[in-house]
Amino acid sequence: MEDIHSESYVKGLFNEMSQTYGIVNILSSLGFAYLWRKQAVQSIPSQCSRICDLMTGGAECLSHIKNRFGSKCEVHLVDWCENMCKRADSTVKRHSHGNCTVINSSALSLPAEDQRYDAVVSTFGLKTLAPKEIEELAKEIKRVLKPGGSVSMLEFSMPQNRFIRFFFHIYVKIYVPLLGWAFLGNPDNYRMLWRYTKEFQSCERAFKAFRKEGFEIDLKTRFFGSATQIVGYAQQGARYNSGRCAASIVSA
Repeated sequence: MEDIHSESYVKGLFNEMSQTYGIVNILSSLGFAYLWRKQAVQSIPSQCSRICDLMTGGAECLSHIKNRFGSKCEVHLVDWCENMCKRADSTVKRHSHGNCTVINSSALSLPAEDQRYDAVVSTFGLKTLAPKEIEELAKEIKRVLKPGGSVSMLEFSMPQNRFIRFFFHIYVKIYVPLLGWAFLGNPDNYRMLWRYTKEFQSCERAFKAFRKEGFEIDLKTRFFGSATQIVGYAQQGARYNSGRCAASIVSA
């Protein structure tokens, strides 16, 4: 059985969905994805000047970032799927966002020096990571954040309430693939989003991983647990370990 968390599988899946993922994401969440992304960005203190948007997809968070932090804020948009990076590059150019760089790289091995960023934000990418990779992600974000730097990560989650969970199950397992069929002609790809969400459950594992790395972190829920978010900051005086691999810059 193929490992759904492997680099080749995730890249293949999201490269194929890249043309329709943004619109399906908005429609399938009834617009909540837009609101939750905005809330994730607003959770970061407004005085940041250098931000990393991990697993950026088509750069759906970019407008929220620019609205909150201004056009002078330097933004690195990171995704390891080549087609997603092309979508992100189109978003940057279409909206004439300045000081933005799209980087084709794994979130686990960022081409950034230690203590590079004031904040790291990520929305709807955590579920594709295996449990061990979430621990690696916490270490890598700790490395690239300045002491006191902020982190805000959001993901679809399984509601704990049985009644809501029942309708959430039907909604994500049936309705979302139908949208995938309408826009892509292949419901199986979007059916995988249900499998990822079911295995991921919530941001609780990420919460524990970041706490283990010394972050001051909180776990928040959105819309009865349909999404969860971790938000907090790297403690002052934290120790950082170098170690990263190369990546390609798509645009500047």
